[in-house]
Amino acid sequence: MADTRVSLPGASLRHVPGMAYRAAYTPESITAAALEHGTARSAEYRAGLLDVLKFKMQRVPIHCPHRPGTAQFDAYFAGNTRGFDVYRAHLEQGGRHD
Repeated sequence: MADTRVSLPGASLRHVPGMAYRAAYTPESITAAALEHGTARSAEYRAGLLDVLKFKMQRVPIHCPHRPGTAQFDAYFAGNTRGFDVYRAHLEQGGRHD
């Protein structure tokens, strides 16, 4: 079975054609892959991205733990925005999460 790469913005995941990836594509693994390359991001940014993936893939409600007007709040919502882009790219690449 040939090994190929699946492209996500700023990252890649190993993909073997014909295999079901029920356990491989988790919100945590997709977040790690998406942030593997590029500029380092804050914990708040990472949490925002991860929370969107958990919402889209597992229906976990999004709750921002930061007060509006803080840098942490802004970073969290910047991560949310990236999370929606990463999720969309994941689906476009045929990613499964059921």
